[in-house]
Parts: sequence; C-alpha cells; structure tokens
Amino acid sequence: MKLPSDLWIGAVLTGIGVWALWEATGFDDRSRTYPMIVAGLLAVSSASMACLSFVRNQEQLALAGPLRAALPAGGVIAAWAAALSFGLGFLLPTLLMQIALLWLGGIRGAIRILAYAVLITAAAYGLFVVGLEVPLPRSRVPGLM
Repeated sequence: MKLPSDLWIGAVLTGIGVWALWEATGFDDRSRTYPMIVAGLLAVSSASMACLSFVRNQEQLALAGPLRAALPAGGVIAAWAAALSFGLGFLLPTLLMQIALLWLGGIRGAIRILAYAVLITAAAYGLFVVGLEVPLPRSRVPGLM
C-alpha cells in the first residue's frame, strides 16, 4: 500500500498537536502557556503540511519501512512515559530513553551514546527545571530525581 507521506504524517501530527493543546487547557495558569504555544504550533504547521501535500507532486511512501523504524522508538517513548507515571523520577528514565533512542537512530559506541544521552538529559533538565521552572514528576524512589 502506498500513500502520500506528507498527507498522513501531517494528519497524524495535527491530531497529536490538537490533543496536546486540549490537554494543556487543564494545566494551571502558570504552566499552561508554553505547552499551549508548542502544541498550537505543531497543530498548525502539521495541518499546513497535510494541505500542501495536495498541491505538490511527491514520491509515494511505502508504509512497511517507516512503521518498522517508528514502532520501536514509539515503544521506548511509551516506556519512558510509564516510568514517569510510576514515579521513577525524571533523570534516570530520561537518560535511559535517550540511550535507547540514540542507539535506534544509528549512533554506535557506548561512550559516545552515553555522552550524548547525558548532554541531552542535562539540557532538558536545565531547560525545564532551571529555565522554565516546570515542576518535574516526583520520584517514589529515594535519591532519584
């Protein structure tokens, strides 16, 4: 089965953006603005991409390859979200998620993967905790953040 890739990717991302926008309306006034802006930008840009797919000539995308590549990454992200909801803190699940995603993305070398994962996790922590003052999920395990 072959489908226009921009149409389907745009439609899926539009749905995710609208869902995230709807979820952000339930946040308190202090922490609502940033997620609403990001979700709105995702929804609008994705909808634009889907609409533009009707006027462009493009290659058709075979779904077997992208699904085979995206499903493991989706599973890793789902496991990360589950770890956050189970109270394992932010840093350890995020570090492990980054290691898995980097490996799935084709990065090789244990030291390189670990170094990149630490840098990405530290940047995310700095951005959300220090820069945006977003409270992170509490850990049920003593000593984990």
